[in-house]
Amino acid sequence: MTDPNSDKLWYQPDLDVFLNRWFANYEEARQALESGGGFLLPYRKHFFVCEADVIQALGLEPEDPDWERIGRDGAQPKDQDAYQRLRDKRVRVVLQAATERISS
Repeated sequence: MTDPNSDKLWYQPDLDVFLNRWFANYEEARQALESGGGFLLPYRKHFFVCEADVIQALGLEPEDPDWERIGRDGAQPKDQDAYQRLRDKRVRVVLQAATERISS
């Protein structure tokens, strides 16, 4: 994925090695987040709840306080400023990976 404005920002192909919980609607994903913990992220028109190792695989820190500020919910974050900071970090990771692929 090289388009940081894409609806695929929060997922990448190598994440299929992780056991994520997938949902067709937000309400079910939110309920899974509340009952089982993790991180709720959007992907196209779907949602998935993942664990900290997926956040690390995305190039982010699961301990970043902004995750708590957004309620660990990237689909309907509680704090838009915190979400924007996380999104900006993810965009930097995506762009850096794209640059490295081009360079090699």
